[in-house]
Amino acid sequence: MISRFTNLFKQTDPDEQRAFQTRILKLLEDLYPTQTFVRADDPLTIKSGESTFGLTNLRSKVLETHTDAELREIIAEHFDRGFAGIAAVDREDLSWEQAKSRLMPQLMPAEFTSKVPLVSSDFGDGVNLGFVLDTEATYSYISEKDLERWSVAESDIRDAAIENLKERTRGLEMIVIPGDNAFAMVKTMDGFDAVRIILPGLHTFFAESIGMPFYFGIPNRDFLICWSKKGDKEFQSQMRSQISADFDQQPYPLSRRAFEVIEEGDIRLAEDSGGQLASARMSNN
Repeated sequence: MISRFTNLFKQTDPDEQRAFQTRILKLLEDLYPTQTFVRADDPLTIKSGESTFGLTNLRSKVLETHTDAELREIIAEHFDRGFAGIAAVDREDLSWEQAKSRLMPQLMPAEFTSKVPLVSSDFGDGVNLGFVLDTEATYSYISEKDLERWSVAESDIRDAAIENLKERTRGLEMIVIPGDNAFAMVKTMDGFDAVRIILPGLHTFFAESIGMPFYFGIPNRDFLICWSKKGDKEFQSQMRSQISADFDQQPYPLSRRAFEVIEEGDIRLAEDSGGQLASARMSNN
């Protein structure tokens, strides 16, 4: 059971990610000779000017590619869409009607808000729930200036973003391992795996699969693991240890600690993690 869990984490080895980033940079120099691309500190991103391009979705597609021609086509499509998205997402000209279909919720380190006044709320353990304007290759966080520009309330941002996340999650396949030490994983690598824990519909699904209340971990942005509170002591220890290791090793780290979804649908740190109530409760509508 745990070996399968561990193998999924190994798929995002930092050295492999850095090698992938280098490979993409070399191909971009040939595909876009008039553009300048540079390596970012995060191995799953590349910078061009002031824009940052995510490589997570691209990497998932490339893993299934067999020829150089196919690889070049996939890369060109990915970055063409990214450049088109950058051109389209000019915040000064973007209307609320145009923006709301691109909004998504996102979990982020609370320290992000110390740099820019972002629209966010406390999730727990140094993690905030914020919102982003999403395109296929890039996204940017929603700030308080955006609220003023669009003349909307924070609740309008939240409602639109949650609805978009629900739609993107519809029909999602998840790994569920039943039994006394039951657990379920979400690892689509679309950039929004961890934040899916805020969806009441998933709370219901997990409750039916592994029981309620249940524990969960969000060690990084691209992984969500939920597990049964009824599991034995060794199982509980293994889950927490793996989450802590992943937090230390993987990109986009969030929290090394275990959280809990309780009967009312509220989210809080697990009892042995301090037990404070998080502010991630969402409407069941």
